[in-house]
Amino acid sequence: MAKSKRQIIIASIILLFALIFGISIGAITWIIQDTPDISSYKGTNEASMIYSADGQLLTKLYRQNRTSVPLEQIPADLKNAIIAVEDTNFYVHHGVDFWGIIRAVITNISNLGSRPQGASTITQQLAGNALLNRQNVSYYRKIQEAYLALQFERHYTKPEILEMYLNEIYLGHSAYGVEIAAQQYFNKHVWELNLSESALIAGLPKSPNYYSPFNNFDEAIRRRNIVLNRMQEVGYITEKKAQEAKQYEVKLRSKELKQEELAPYFIRYIRDQLIDRFGAQLVYDGGLKVYTTLDPIMQKAAEDAVTSALKDKYIPSVERENTADKLQPQMAIISIDPTTGAIRAMLGGRGNDQFNRAVQAVRQPGSAFKPFVYTTAIKNGYTTSYVVNDMPMLAKSEKGKSLRIWPNNTAKEYRGYVSLRTALNHSINVAAVKLLQEVGVDNTINTTKEMGISTFETADGNKEHLSLALGGLTRGVTPLEMASAYGIFANQGILVEPIAVTKVLDKNDNVIYEAHPRKKIVLKEDTAYIMTNMLQSVVNNGTGWRARINRRAVAGKTGTTNGYSDAWFVGFTPDLVTSVWIGEDNVTPMEYNQKDEQGNYLFPEGSGGRIVSSSEAVRLWGNYMREAVKDMPVKDFKVPANITKAEVDPVTGLLPNEYTPRTVQEIFRKGNVPTEVESLHQATEKLSIDKESGLLATANCPEENIVEYEYFVDSGYRVGPATIHFKQKADKDKDPEDEELIEGVYHVAAGEPVQKIDPETGVPERDETGQVIYETKPTQYCDLHGETDNFINSIWDFFNRF
Repeated sequence: MAKSKRQIIIASIILLFALIFGISIGAITWIIQDTPDISSYKGTNEASMIYSADGQLLTKLYRQNRTSVPLEQIPADLKNAIIAVEDTNFYVHHGVDFWGIIRAVITNISNLGSRPQGASTITQQLAGNALLNRQNVSYYRKIQEAYLALQFERHYTKPEILEMYLNEIYLGHSAYGVEIAAQQYFNKHVWELNLSESALIAGLPKSPNYYSPFNNFDEAIRRRNIVLNRMQEVGYITEKKAQEAKQYEVKLRSKELKQEELAPYFIRYIRDQLIDRFGAQLVYDGGLKVYTTLDPIMQKAAEDAVTSALKDKYIPSVERENTADKLQPQMAIISIDPTTGAIRAMLGGRGNDQFNRAVQAVRQPGSAFKPFVYTTAIKNGYTTSYVVNDMPMLAKSEKGKSLRIWPNNTAKEYRGYVSLRTALNHSINVAAVKLLQEVGVDNTINTTKEMGISTFETADGNKEHLSLALGGLTRGVTPLEMASAYGIFANQGILVEPIAVTKVLDKNDNVIYEAHPRKKIVLKEDTAYIMTNMLQSVVNNGTGWRARINRRAVAGKTGTTNGYSDAWFVGFTPDLVTSVWIGEDNVTPMEYNQKDEQGNYLFPEGSGGRIVSSSEAVRLWGNYMREAVKDMPVKDFKVPANITKAEVDPVTGLLPNEYTPRTVQEIFRKGNVPTEVESLHQATEKLSIDKESGLLATANCPEENIVEYEYFVDSGYRVGPATIHFKQKADKDKDPEDEELIEGVYHVAAGEPVQKIDPETGVPERDETGQVIYETKPTQYCDLHGETDNFINSIWDFFNRF
């Protein structure tokens, strides 16, 4: 009976052990099945490096800030220090130190309820850090670590495992791997570390933040000394070396505030492009080397120019709510090499917000759009000397109750017949609209699309959409596309796709992307040059004068929208094209009244303060570009072989005759030079006119009434110079606030015949054939001041002529 009882007990114990063993085997098998497959491990995640055009590191993109280095570049002292303090038996075990595990289990049993302690080898730590959740410290995870460690030891050599570990380990303050730690703490590469510095870094893995010399310098030194003692114990260093290393005065990198990132808008711009092409995982973890087009000197010059503009207060500052950045007005600057498409500088705003105005702000271009109208004309055979009548046009008022002048010129001034060059120089609105009428809205839009502007809407193509000539688009344009389009002029008619990245290498230095920007001929070389030459006149003699850069060839165009909500200058040299935009994020007039340091208004209260317009955009462009191009060789724009020059009459655009009072030299395509001699100008005579009656003055006319006008002898046309005002009479039955009265001034240049205009609207009078009527000399004598004998009048007239 007793024997049978013993047998039952033994059988039960065996059964219990078998059950426990089976459950353990099943649990371990289940845990192993839930463990990541080591075959999916592709090595340490690395930060991607972003470099400027000259090889300067701009920034890193990473989830973990890490740069891997090969084992042979890591000093022996650092490798030995890590092994001594983390895993003395590293070269002996096969991934798991079983005696260490037994010691850890005993320690954990004696300290129940506390965080489990491990005896993880370097291989286990690598497995846990690389493939397991760091936050989940448990026996479950320890079993997974052990299994993965055995797999690592099967697939990799000890040096390979040590290299992966040293590049993987977290060492505090977002530094992963010994190379980043060396740079972070000592401003050195890892291969430049001495024994003392190596021991300090080797002491960090136990508790990186606690032992960080930035956080607890004394504890970091104490931990360093422990590492040095351990290195001496296991025979890696002598006692003398250990003592010398302990006496070494550790010099840390100064823990200064993080420097402001250069070109943050550009960095985000290329980051988004990289993610679109390669995906976020490869961009943030793949250790890519990205070579960009950014020129740090130009970028710094752009940022400094904005800083100076704000300091000098020619661009004001106000704070707004509900905008991408509270500081307004905002700005954008983008520079492109017109021959390669390389983006050399990009400033997407005043701050560091997420809205990149250089590429995302679609804004009205104002008169900066006019060159597209003129380009359409030039490509279709027009010449720079072609004349347009810059006189008022009538249109229905916005309220539709009466007529009004549209478009208005600046200061409501009109010049009569002007050449295309003069019209563009002075950004004359009427001339641009009349030219658009001639060349057509569709043709202009097609030209502009070919030049790279992609923001048109269907409504823009309406043939009556004449505000297009003044930059009135449904949506607008971006500074990037404007810079690229103007670059066609500088690049002899060739459109080059803008690029920000030239080359991308993977972590093994294999080229996985190389830029080959698309190029397309969109204008003939002579068309591009003629437009460039006209835009040079804008800078040399017109609205863009603030953009002049000493002896350099500069061309460009200003642009200001109605209500002063946008201000532009897009300009270029032979080597660089830059677009500058200023405006508020929420479209609003840029009218400001700033205060000085004492809090006093700089302008009288109620005056509206000062207005930001294209003048400020040109000034900002000039201040930036003078620095950006100062080290570039001075060049002229290339002149095509079929371009020639000729003297023409600026009033008619034809060859001068013997009476032409002045001529201008214009450029032409060979074969497109005018052959007709102008016949407008003739011999002239001066006559005394009574300004009250408009008739020939007599001896009876008061002296203060008499003016002297010049007339062509044969045609009798009156000749300028003259200034003629026109103004609409007020209607007593009309609400004065309902419609604005028409008014303006007609400036007649010397030698130009005076057009006969409506005294209220300024619109020229025309004959039955539609030809402009000119003022002619009177044939009768004034009789407002008493009659005079015809004989006396004849004598009076004779002496007045001479």
